[in-house]
Amino acid sequence: MLELAAALSPSIYTADVRDAVANGICSATARAAPRFLALAGLLSLVIVHIVVVTAHSYGLSQFALSTVIRVLVVELLPLSAALFVSLRLGADTAGTTADPTRGPCAHNLAGVVSRFVLVILLTTPSGAIALILAYLSVYGFTPWGLSAFTRTIGHVFDPLVLMALALKTLLFAASVATLSGTARLFGLLIAIETLMLVAEFF
Repeated sequence: MLELAAALSPSIYTADVRDAVANGICSATARAAPRFLALAGLLSLVIVHIVVVTAHSYGLSQFALSTVIRVLVVELLPLSAALFVSLRLGADTAGTTADPTRGPCAHNLAGVVSRFVLVILLTTPSGAIALILAYLSVYGFTPWGLSAFTRTIGHVFDPLVLMALALKTLLFAASVATLSGTARLFGLLIAIETLMLVAEFF
């Protein structure tokens, strides 16, 4: 966690560190975003289709949309973004996005900050993609479902769920940015997810 504390300290951001961090974020995003968003879109499409068809067959169509939004946007996509960054980039982010000639501080901090920011950057647009696909699957290419759709989103994303989602995403980002070792990372991510689920239900 010392790396995260350093990343939050304004005094450490010299010109070289700022350049290395900016280059790290841009490089990591360019490498990871297209692949992850494509996978997230495909996963969302499959899950939306399964949930909507299954709910319709049991006469529960009114619950399909809220269920799929909660499962995807609140639960699966933040965890998927964290796992994707940790497995596909991991410690390599620092080595491939920072210039070692800038010094070890810039080299290490660029990796920490880029991984932290990347988890948040991947979670946000993937959630938007999931919402768009959910709307199209239920209402099709028509604007007439927007009113009901926004009401459903409002019911799903109450203040408690929004706070839980924000806190979960930040904890995932901090874990991926600072921890080394796949086993420890998976253990912490699962523990965080379990605690957030318990908090949401109680």
